[in-house]
Amino acid sequence: MFPGRSVKPEIITAQQHNSERIKALPMDIKQYYLEVAEGKGKRMTSEVVAFSPSRLNLAELEERLASQTFFTQSDIEYAEHDENSFYYTCHYGDEELLFLVSLAPRAPELEINPYYSTDPLSAGLLAEVNQTEQDIYVECLLQNDVLRSYRYQLKMVQILVPDLLLGIDISAAGRGFTREWLNFQLENDVQLNIESLYTIHAIYDTENSPPTMYWFHTHGLLRCGIPEVELLLPHTINAYYGIPDLLRSFIGQSLNEGKVLFNEPMLCGQTEKQLEYIVALPYQEGIRQINKNTPIDQLKSLEEIDYSHDNMPENEFLGDRGDRDDQHDHPSCMLFRVNESSPVLQTFFRGFDDDAAIMFYRPNSETHEMAVKARLRWHYFAQMFAEYGQPVVKTKKGLLGGLFGKKVRDEEDEHPWAFMVKCGIPYGDEDDLEHMWFIPETLDNDVFTGKLINQPFYVEEMEEGGVYPLNTEMLTDWNIYFSGEKYTPDTIYQLLSPSQVH
Repeated sequence: MFPGRSVKPEIITAQQHNSERIKALPMDIKQYYLEVAEGKGKRMTSEVVAFSPSRLNLAELEERLASQTFFTQSDIEYAEHDENSFYYTCHYGDEELLFLVSLAPRAPELEINPYYSTDPLSAGLLAEVNQTEQDIYVECLLQNDVLRSYRYQLKMVQILVPDLLLGIDISAAGRGFTREWLNFQLENDVQLNIESLYTIHAIYDTENSPPTMYWFHTHGLLRCGIPEVELLLPHTINAYYGIPDLLRSFIGQSLNEGKVLFNEPMLCGQTEKQLEYIVALPYQEGIRQINKNTPIDQLKSLEEIDYSHDNMPENEFLGDRGDRDDQHDHPSCMLFRVNESSPVLQTFFRGFDDDAAIMFYRPNSETHEMAVKARLRWHYFAQMFAEYGQPVVKTKKGLLGGLFGKKVRDEEDEHPWAFMVKCGIPYGDEDDLEHMWFIPETLDNDVFTGKLINQPFYVEEMEEGGVYPLNTEMLTDWNIYFSGEKYTPDTIYQLLSPSQVH
């Protein structure tokens, strides 16, 4: 038994899941936003479901927990009024953790959406999953370091269901994750990426080509102590480029701060012309500010905002009041663009094509974790580069042959490779780094040369197109492109899969 803890109301049981989920958010929406702004935002339960190829019982799950060595000082207590659930307390280092593990009959509402899964899902795998009769729930409340807490939750899934068919992250709108993804993310003691916490849904009007309205919104952040995030774009855009990076920049900074800075400009990036900022408003007020160009010094405080649905635009643009069903009426931040030359609320990406490039800002902590991961998994990059990066063949003419100056293995090869590395280059008198992309030309263990493909903002000693000596201590990221797909330190396992044909 847990000493001094006989009731645990924060984490709900699978029995409750199959009726109506109890939400851990306060009824007073104004109070919720005020608490988020103070860094005291309440968290919803983080819910993950696993599918096993064989039917399990709680005794078998207990045995697997008893034989694992990752968590220590563990204890099990069965949930009150639910014989199919138990609470598992344990430690990892100095951290005390609490999970709710439950078994339940397969819930028909748990749909598997292959589009949002971590990997392509074959028809055979989907058929096998659909034949299962049992849901295995692993639930917890994420702690202050939400990425680390989420990693512990995934580790519990790996321990309980080592032969996992498929997992579903219910908190992230049911995103599926495969056993291959799970095992690779837990391979090294490295941080998960920010994007693993949420799913981005994109909605656009289908009456026009190209679309004239867009609505991008996340699912998964309410378990992190911050609201979901939205972009409403009531205008055409030429590409989706920059939208995931913009959302990640805001989310990363908010998680790093532990709160959302409402109404205040937050640096998100820089173009050749100027600095770019984000201003976040509660969606109830943000909807009212679309296309208004309100000066930021005239914004209402959180206390003054009307959180009712009164006077909201309806059926005017995507994401307005007319689109707010029960699944999209939860707390969220609506993001607006502000810059030094125009301190008024603007929608993002209107006129961004006039800017040559935008460099998005990331917190130092996130950049550090990315660099650690890129270096730990550099051997995968080096292995593929040694085999496919410098084939001794003819240069293929045409568009694909000219992309990044690549060469292909022979005249008939229609699947060229491309390799890119991001390095932090020092500049100035302090320990400042400018992170830029290079195409490697030679590689010798930890030393390589690379052709710069960015125009530097700060590093005066380099210029776009120049070739420079580099080393792995400078690495912050890398990408491999093959057959139209991009592989990163988070997804390189897909390229190494036996099913992948090179």
